[in-house]
Parts: sequence; C-alpha cells; structure tokens
Amino acid sequence: MLCRARVGINGDICSACERMLPRIQSPCPRCAAQDATHDAPGMSCGACQKNPPAFVATHAAFRYAAPVDKLIQDLKYNRRLELSRVLGIYLTDYLKQQEHILPDMIIPVPLHPTRLRERGYNQALEIARFVGAHFRLPVSATDVQRIRATLPQTELSREQRRKNMHGAFRARRAFTGLRIAIVDDVMTSGHTADALARCLTENGAAEVRVWVLARA
Repeated sequence: MLCRARVGINGDICSACERMLPRIQSPCPRCAAQDATHDAPGMSCGACQKNPPAFVATHAAFRYAAPVDKLIQDLKYNRRLELSRVLGIYLTDYLKQQEHILPDMIIPVPLHPTRLRERGYNQALEIARFVGAHFRLPVSATDVQRIRATLPQTELSREQRRKNMHGAFRARRAFTGLRIAIVDDVMTSGHTADALARCLTENGAAEVRVWVLARA
C-alpha cells in the first residue's frame, strides 16, 4: 500500500514500511502530546495541568507524520474508503494494548451537514466502524450534531481554534452515566475533541476518552 512491494494475502503494508510508521514517544496521557511527559512519566503535560480538557485521556496510534499523514489525507480527501479498514485496524490494535476497561459507546466526531454533503462520508465514522466492530461497541453517528459550519482547524492559530469550536456541537439525547470514546482521524490542538467532550459531559456522560489515529 505504501511502497508497492509484495505482501502476504492478508497484508496491506510490508514489514519494512511497518517499521517506519511514526509512533509517539512518551505521550501525555491526557492529550497524547509528543514527549510531554519525558521528565515525569505518567503525569499530564503542563498545558493539560493548566487548562484540563473535558476528556480524561487520549490514545493516539501514531504521530501525524509520513507515511501515516498521506494515508489519512487519501482517505479524507481522495475518497480512498478502503483505507478506513487499514487505519481502523491499526487504531484497534493500538487500543488493545492500551485500554483495559472499555467504554459503553463510541461517538465519531461529527461533520457539519454541509461538509458531509461535500465529502460524501465522515472519515471518523468510517474508522470508528472497524473499531466498534472489533470491541463490539455501539457506534453512534446521530446522537450528537455539529451545528456550526466551523472553519478548518488547520488554517487557524491555537486561540482561534478554541473560539472556532465553541458551541459547535449539540447533543440529541442524554448520556447519563455513560463512558464514551470519541473517535477521530487526527488531533491537532485538541479543541475539537474538547468541545465535543464538553457537550457530552454537559449532557450527563460520566467519562469521555479520545481514540485518535494520529496526533499532530
């Protein structure tokens, strides 16, 4: 899938390319920022201690770097939906090593209806389908709506990203006492996940975690 070398009948990426996949070193347990806990393993980074996000933990399978970034972009912008299986399996395999108590349900980060019509699918939902199927967890694509057509986060500064996501989501039901995992393809600043997690906790969720394929 990356270098075009032959792989086994059940393979997608050869062993040489597999070794090149960008893993995160010493991530912050709260936001998965790279090397954030190098001097204090297991403790949240300074940013999370100063302004704790609404989610309690983040598990990111990779850094957002080559060649994972290209796979995500191809899924997201080039309609290569077959990559959702490959990326969903990688995220699942990573989570199997990290999570010991599973949540009650999965909520993929929703797209605004306008963006969904333009793209034709939600890449977070497509990845979440494979994760949910493996863990036998319900995946809801309708319980939370994105009610504001926010600007792309990649084009904004950190402070602009926070303001951009304020009030972006609305719950369509109560989540009283439920433990929820948010699934997304990429986390950059964490403001999207934080806004969605706040929406969930304000509507009764007992705990929100973030499962993301790559952390920028």
